[in-house]
Amino acid sequence: MTILEVKGLTHTYSESSAAVTDAVNDVSFGIEKGEIIGIIGHTGSGKSTLVQHLNGLLKPTAGTVLFKDEDIWKNPKEIRKIRSKVGLVFQYPEYQLFEETVYADIAFGPKNMGVSGDELDGRVREICNIIGIKDEYLEKSPFDLSGGEKRRVAIAGVMAMKPEVIVFDEPTAGLDPRGREDVMNIIKNYREASDATVIIISHSMEDMAALADKILVMNKGKLELFDTVENVFSQGERLRAMGLNVPIVTRIFAELIRRGINLPENVFTVEAAVEALKKLKEEDGNA
Repeated sequence: MTILEVKGLTHTYSESSAAVTDAVNDVSFGIEKGEIIGIIGHTGSGKSTLVQHLNGLLKPTAGTVLFKDEDIWKNPKEIRKIRSKVGLVFQYPEYQLFEETVYADIAFGPKNMGVSGDELDGRVREICNIIGIKDEYLEKSPFDLSGGEKRRVAIAGVMAMKPEVIVFDEPTAGLDPRGREDVMNIIKNYREASDATVIIISHSMEDMAALADKILVMNKGKLELFDTVENVFSQGERLRAMGLNVPIVTRIFAELIRRGINLPENVFTVEAAVEALKKLKEEDGNA
């Protein structure tokens, strides 16, 4: 089932002036329910502009965005309803924390949707359980938490609204390796628990290879590629021409293969690399 579809989407900045810029130009694609989609592209390629159309934060200059086969701008007065169904987590979402307690911050979104009482409490505690926020944190001020903990709380606030689609714009920006791993595990655990559709903008090819089902590549405002992880990352030369690259482990394996070591091509994750090296060792031991 196609849950989101973009048809001929164009967004033009400064349309009424001489400095006309198409940040997104005639982009079309469809996303199936439950998929994890990675979006990559060089800085200024149109990634953030694109995803801000998916829940109506931006209105297309041309083209349409369909949620479950219905134009999200069919009734502009109801666009806020779309934003509860398609949630958007901005870069550095912790900067948007403002409530006195962690509990109140997580509850803010669903409360504004009209959720109250036991249902509200259940949502807060359910999402905390899924993504690992302990009960003793709920009455703390979010401003007393570490940077990584603040981000976890901010993400939980969007997840508590139970969107059918959740979009992350650089969710690991500014985090150390441990923090990055934690956030990616949060997203993975949430998707497994909720079967939500997930869209992630990232500059980390490693994160995209490990998590995504498909990758959408933006280049100068246009959709350059939209395919499986394997089919996208197998086009290394094309990606490099756009200022991108394949995962580091893929580059290492390509060099080892070039030197005559019998390893499989198209290895994109550390886990796959470990398995390939184990197999090679076993084969050498049996030779």
